Amino acid sequence: MANSTEVNSTDEIRMPVRESSRTPGTTNRLQNDLISDGYVVIRDVLTPEQVERLRSVSKEYLRSGGKYLYGGKFQLHAMYVVDEVARFMTSDTILNRLKEITRPLDVVLTGECDLMINTTSSWHNDIPHHPRCADGSIFSDENFKVYKIAFYLQDQDENSTATLKVRPRSHLKGLVQSLPAKGLGVRAGDAIIFDVRIEHAGQMPTLLDRGLRKFFERIGPLLRLDVQKTFTVTRSIIRRLGRTPDRVAVFMTFGPSDAETYSYAEEGRHRHPGVRGTLSADVLAQLAVNNIVPPIIGAPA
Repeated sequence: MANSTEVNSTDEIRMPVRESSRTPGTTNRLQNDLISDGYVVIRDVLTPEQVERLRSVSKEYLRSGGKYLYGGKFQLHAMYVVDEVARFMTSDTILNRLKEITRPLDVVLTGECDLMINTTSSWHNDIPHHPRCADGSIFSDENFKVYKIAFYLQDQDENSTATLKVRPRSHLKGLVQSLPAKGLGVRAGDAIIFDVRIEHAGQMPTLLDRGLRKFFERIGPLLRLDVQKTFTVTRSIIRRLGRTPDRVAVFMTFGPSDAETYSYAEEGRHRHPGVRGTLSADVLAQLAVNNIVPPIIGAPA
């Protein structure tokens, strides 16, 4: 598979003052693939036991927590509200992979960490809120290296409607629908890392999904229904009747310790202010050992 690597294994964001030591010819394979195509798949980052545990923890939390959205449930800043998710996402296994990508600079976590189950999405990128997206300058900036690491906690064939799809190299061009799409076949435990500028889509809504959503958007206000909740619950019933397995995923945003990453984090902080929860002492200690400053994503609500 192309772009896959086999492995077994306060109120203000303050940027440390440091000099970048990036020099030509020092990039590794992961960095080269991300720079060139905007995505990479790293095999077997999590063990089957870790996948099973993370999937169980995620599903248990999302039964009562999270927000009804996109036909499923979604939790922003999950590492701040689910301690075990934070422990997984800041484990040595994962942080060591992130370090390979950001070296020679330290890893910065922006604070964005999304937990989701059975959500749908159309084609999009993750920077529409960034000021430099409007004039397109962000796509021509070779120093912009902000990424997401994603774990889909079930096997997903490259031809599956549920798998993550990307348009390779669109991170350098913006929303270009003419570029060919590629489904990323992954096994549970594989990590997908992609540039936040790349055009991508998850599980596309079906015709039935679109029809149900429009129907509930029309009658919801008349019947005083929570449109998102009603749509999600109805879709969940249909999925159960069809014996469609749950689709669970965890995403976390990171980048090198440079101005571009801190700028992206600051924009995200303004977009989603007020974060409930804190990182545990163990997670903070783990970040400190790895020379990672705790992300500041908003004043606690």
